[in-house]
Amino acid sequence: MAKQTNYDSPLSFTRGNIVQAVYRDPEVPAYAGNPLQEALPPILNTDQLILKLQYFPDYDETLCNAPNELRYLLIQESTRCFVPSDRHIDLYRRFNNTIRIGYAARNPMAPFMRVLLSRTCSFDQYADQPQPAPGEFVSTAQGFSITGISGVGKSFSIDRVLRLFPQVIHHSEFRGRPFTHSQVVWLKIDCPFDGNPRGLCISFLKALDTLLGTHYRFEYAKSRAIQTELLSDMTTAAANHYIGVLVIDEIQRLSVAKSGGAEILLNFFIQLVNEIGIPVVLVGTYKALNVLSQQFSQMRRGTGQGDLIWDRMQNGDEWQQFVKHLFRSQYTRKSFAPDDPISPSSQTPDASSGERPRTLSHVLYDESQGITDLAVKLYMFAQERAIESKKETVNESIVRSVARDKFKTLKDVLRAIREGNERSLSNWDDVYPAVFRKYVKPQTNGSPGVTVKGHLASDPTIQASLNKTSEPLTTSQQSLSEAEKTDDGPKTGTSPSTSANEKKKRHRKEQQGVLPNLIAKVDKKVDTAAYDALKSAGYVGIQNPLV
Repeated sequence: MAKQTNYDSPLSFTRGNIVQAVYRDPEVPAYAGNPLQEALPPILNTDQLILKLQYFPDYDETLCNAPNELRYLLIQESTRCFVPSDRHIDLYRRFNNTIRIGYAARNPMAPFMRVLLSRTCSFDQYADQPQPAPGEFVSTAQGFSITGISGVGKSFSIDRVLRLFPQVIHHSEFRGRPFTHSQVVWLKIDCPFDGNPRGLCISFLKALDTLLGTHYRFEYAKSRAIQTELLSDMTTAAANHYIGVLVIDEIQRLSVAKSGGAEILLNFFIQLVNEIGIPVVLVGTYKALNVLSQQFSQMRRGTGQGDLIWDRMQNGDEWQQFVKHLFRSQYTRKSFAPDDPISPSSQTPDASSGERPRTLSHVLYDESQGITDLAVKLYMFAQERAIESKKETVNESIVRSVARDKFKTLKDVLRAIREGNERSLSNWDDVYPAVFRKYVKPQTNGSPGVTVKGHLASDPTIQASLNKTSEPLTTSQQSLSEAEKTDDGPKTGTSPSTSANEKKKRHRKEQQGVLPNLIAKVDKKVDTAAYDALKSAGYVGIQNPLV
């Protein structure tokens, strides 16, 4: 008997606040009367957002004279430092829009206010059909993807932004009417290590059980082995608890999924967006681009927020702001600053920019290449070595020696990044988006855009790829501007009339869909043949007036 994979490993998912519903008038009048909208917190402006996002550990300068053991511990506080930047403001706006727009079409009060249309006992398929009910569901969900180099703080930043919203809101009564529901505003879980759909379903159900005290894991997944049933149960649970946005991290793990596994999951995410209106946000390293570019085009065409490429920081204003706040927590007995000059004799030109490092900030960037995680660790290691060596200050020689000793396994990849060596970088698909051109290609012709944040936005090769799409690069903001409509003129060697006719034929074919083709095959001599065909295919049936 084949050994079965155990998916009951310790659950890892992001947790937030659980609150009781407090209703308020929403900023958008059209959202009034929707308890899911009225229970959300107010929209933050930029100043409020920065104050809530930023975090700087408490610092007491007198502790610089504390014993070494205590100072080693205090140095670790640097890992908790969070410096908001433009990319974090953009991230909040994306999630804020995604959650609120997704709830616009999911008013749980709407089914009770529908006008139930009566039907006559006889059915005439050629007679005038009743108009859809006023509360007819049309998905407004707008998912997107976030991909970037490892170590730039994608997951940490997403967790911090999501926690600005309550995770669970318990409702009991809305406007004098009973409304006992638990609203899950957001849920963030990791993709299974092997990209298995069953593993994702179980993680999802266990996360809901942990948050809500339910027993979905044992009710749905205890004995079932068919993953399609589990996916269906996951859909039901997601709809029952009005999930505002589902975030799947480590999506690059789909690249190792067994044959068909990645396609099953991605199609399932599309189903969540289109059928029950739950926005899905996929997060991963550059390795995920290969999977997304091949199989996620349908969902990407339906996104309204545009996809986000999150690269390492450039050695510019964003980096200087980050280093300025990072250097506030220092526990050496002699102070140092990011703008401390370095010796002219050691100012070796940077391989990628040709600029010579002039300050301690430049040295830190040169050794970390703007990767946030590496920069913070390098800053901590440098302070530890300064204390150990009794020099009690951080300078260039200490930073470079620490990088040489602590980052031995990263030496080759950091050198390739520093030199911009694409051939070497192709060996690390988590570091450099070799499939970026293929990824942005399907986004032409008015599709939602790709926003590039960080060093990658200034890469000439990437700029060339972006400029071939419908969205020009705005270098001042290091991102793509709003998508512009592309020119769909005729190709070379094709007359305008021929091109127009082909487009009309293709458009009619796309608009036909399944139903006309289904009806075309039935026996036209039998009056009820079309109705029977539709009924057997599941398009006609008894309607639930509350759905």
